[in-house]
Amino acid sequence: MIQGRNRKARGILMGVACGLAALLASSHASAADTQAERPFLGGFLQESRILYPLTIGQWVARDEHLYEQAEAGASVRYQHGDLRDRWIDVYFYPAGIVPDERVRAMAQGTVDGIRALPGNDGLPAGELETSQIALSGDKDRRPATLYSAGFVLARDGTRYASAMTLLAKDLYYIKGRYSGEEAAHTPEDLHAELKDFTVQLVRESRLYSTGDCWMPPPIVQVAAPDPKAAGALLDISGDGAAQAVGFADRVEAVDARSSQAVIAQFMAYSASGRWIAGCNPPEDMTPDVPEGMRELRFEYRLPEGDADGPTPRLGSPRSGVG
Repeated sequence: MIQGRNRKARGILMGVACGLAALLASSHASAADTQAERPFLGGFLQESRILYPLTIGQWVARDEHLYEQAEAGASVRYQHGDLRDRWIDVYFYPAGIVPDERVRAMAQGTVDGIRALPGNDGLPAGELETSQIALSGDKDRRPATLYSAGFVLARDGTRYASAMTLLAKDLYYIKGRYSGEEAAHTPEDLHAELKDFTVQLVRESRLYSTGDCWMPPPIVQVAAPDPKAAGALLDISGDGAAQAVGFADRVEAVDARSSQAVIAQFMAYSASGRWIAGCNPPEDMTPDVPEGMRELRFEYRLPEGDADGPTPRLGSPRSGVG
C-alpha cells in the first residue's frame, strides 16, 4: 500500500509507478554541484526524443530538418493539403528551465527584429499577445504560456502577412512561423490560424529528455524504514510493514533494488518539488511511436578537449536555466 503525505503527487504518480520498476537506484551528486560542473548540452541534457503529429487538421508534415548546430534543434514544415504556397514552419530547440518572462522577451525580440528589417519600417505590426494552453494528460500540470503576434513584412519587393508563436515546454522551445502574400491573407487571419494550429501541436506532441536533469534521491538500504520519521513524504508498505519510505533527500528501503524502492524514489522526487517536467530516466528514451506520429532524436555529446568547434554553447558552463 502506498501512503503519501502529498495526495496530489500520489494521484499523479500512481499511473507511472509500474513503468519505473526497471530503474535501479544510484547515488548522485547534488543538482547544484553537477550543474555548476557540467555544460547545458551534453550535461544537463544528454538525449531528447520529440514525438510530433504528422497531421493537424488539414496540415500535413512534408519536410523535416535537423540543424548542424546542436542548439538549433530541428524544424518541421507543415503544408496545407495540396496548396504548395501555404505552409507553417515549426522549430524545436533546447531551452532548459526558462521563466515565462524570458520566453516573452525572446518573442518580443523576434517581433522587434522583424520590424527593424530594411523595408519593414512603418508596416502594420500587432502587439505581442499572451494566452494559456492547458496541457493534455495531466490536469494538475501548469498550463503552457503562449506568446504570439501577427504583422506585415516586406521581402524582395512583395508584402506578406505573417504570424509567429513561441512557448517553452518540457525543456524545449517550440516556435511557429506562418506567412502568405498580403494580397491573399491578413495578419489577423494568419495569427488566429497559427494559434489554433500551435495549441493542437503542443497538446499532441511529446517531449522526453534525460541527462543530469534527472537526479532522483539516492536509495539507502535500512533494516526497518520508519514511515513516521521526521521529513517522511510517503511510504510503501507490504506484509504489514513499511518497505520503503521517501524523503526529499533520500529513500530508505528494506531492499534498495526492489520495485517498492524505485517507485518510492520517483514519488519522493516529485513530491519534494525536485522533478523537472520533461526530464525522465534513461529507460524512457525509447518511447513507443504511435501511428500518425514521428520521432525526432537528439543526442548531445560533450565536446572533445577544450575546443567546441561549431557549437560554442556545448562547452559553456550553463546550468540548464536558459
